[in-house]
Amino acid sequence: MLLVKTGEDTALKIRELGLKNWRNFGNADFELTNRTFIIGANAAGKSNLLDVFRFLKDVTVDGLQKAVNARGGIKKLRYLNARSQNYIEIFVRLTDEKKDGAVEWTYQLQFNSAAGKQENRDINIRLERITCQDKILLDRKYAAGDYLSNQFTFLEQPAMNGEYRVLYDCFKEISYVNIIPQLIRETDSFLPSAATEDFYGRNLLESISATSARKRDSRLKIINKILKMAVPQFSNLEFKQDENGRPHLQVKYEHFRPQEAYQREDQFSDGTLRLLGIIWAILDGSGVLLLEEPELYLHSEIVKQLPMFIANAQKSNIAKNRQVIISSHSYDLLDTDTIDLDEIMILEPGKEGTTIEKASSSDAVRAKIEAGYTPADAVIPKVTPKGIMDGQLSLFDFL
Repeated sequence: MLLVKTGEDTALKIRELGLKNWRNFGNADFELTNRTFIIGANAAGKSNLLDVFRFLKDVTVDGLQKAVNARGGIKKLRYLNARSQNYIEIFVRLTDEKKDGAVEWTYQLQFNSAAGKQENRDINIRLERITCQDKILLDRKYAAGDYLSNQFTFLEQPAMNGEYRVLYDCFKEISYVNIIPQLIRETDSFLPSAATEDFYGRNLLESISATSARKRDSRLKIINKILKMAVPQFSNLEFKQDENGRPHLQVKYEHFRPQEAYQREDQFSDGTLRLLGIIWAILDGSGVLLLEEPELYLHSEIVKQLPMFIANAQKSNIAKNRQVIISSHSYDLLDTDTIDLDEIMILEPGKEGTTIEKASSSDAVRAKIEAGYTPADAVIPKVTPKGIMDGQLSLFDFL
């Protein structure tokens, strides 16, 4: 369930995602929890699955045509083995938890290519349906001869979506973060945050600068404690601006000399910058946060503690409406007893596309957990190439 704050009285939760003919998913449907782990081997489709959520945001903010074109057109999106049902379908079920009971919403979108021989054909919307408490608010089907309007969803049009604006607000809050430390160091080339969505942390310093002093200091205080454990030489993490008004992060760094030295972010290690950026993203606001392989650059002991940190953050006032979906194939990330099997989705490629299985539905996985193993021991063998697991493949054989 994805917690999304869309107003003082509204906290939407995405309970279910259904896909047809989306990239390497021919037909998939699975439930989501507040903290969801997408686990699979390389090329299993983890990034493609996360991209569904990014796509919903792009449709809402930029429109369907632009969202499809940004991904190389419908040929790049549609499942290669699509047969009679050659359209793409995305289905989302959400709930709005209110004091007087839960309100259920659904959003369903089907689209395919418009007729024609041109290379980049426009998109036709076959179906767009929105329900609330089983009441149909929108039931739109393909209108023959209405070429122009068939290209635009009602969801993306503010003049049309007033009755279900809550869905618009939900999808536009989705954010994707895959921190690249080298970009944070490029303080001379950061872009205004309004100009582009910041997937890779290029504008992290600007985002920190734009946050109110009270919130900024509160978050940096938390990050300072975590960095102190990860890098004992660090202390006193502070936000500073240089003589030109450019934002910086600064820490005291203890070394063999009696006097401590100060370091700025361009002197931090890759792991320190990535950890800092991930923690800031978790604490920064509400909505759905997509984290792709957060274990990169990080020490294994830090990776092991990330799931519990996320869970604790979601219980706090700072990030109580922050849903986190993590893609990974890291043993260390699952090497903890603080993850429930219902929170783990296992991706397995097959001849008919990639399947998605909840870890708790696997007898073999449950048996290992009952025997005292961690989710890492129970799940990772299912997503490890069988040749490696059986000892048939060794990289040393090619030297």
